[in-house]
Amino acid sequence: MKVLSYPRFPYPNFWQGHAWCDVDVYRQGLNVLVVLRDQADHGGTSVTNALEIVAREVRERLLAPQGLERMTTYWIEWSRTDGVASTVVFRHPERLEGPTWQYLSPEEFQKILAAFEAPDQLEAWIREGSLELKEWEDFEGPELPGEW
Repeated sequence: MKVLSYPRFPYPNFWQGHAWCDVDVYRQGLNVLVVLRDQADHGGTSVTNALEIVAREVRERLLAPQGLERMTTYWIEWSRTDGVASTVVFRHPERLEGPTWQYLSPEEFQKILAAFEAPDQLEAWIREGSLELKEWEDFEGPELPGEW
């Protein structure tokens, strides 16, 4: 179930000022899902390029006050540059360093959201225009990990 939503979450821009993304946090038992949705309405650093900084700030400013920072956390990033969603796994999850990405198909993303009791969230983001489906429609993604 959705625990919190933070539209326009600011993070440091590499050049000047701040960039932002939309953050949605879900919890199912002892698992947390963080969805970072990069938006094209700022000229700043993308979430992809600042992912480690963004993840640490989300953990400190959003997860910790909710008591969620020590739970198993799964990360999904929607890239405005690539136009697709990816799961993100950190080689050093405690320090949130060394991210690796694996693209998700829309169906896989939908299954993950449903597992966190948000079955209609993907359609809502597409309807509101915060996710574009056109580049993503023909994408063939990997199989879902067993823990979803």
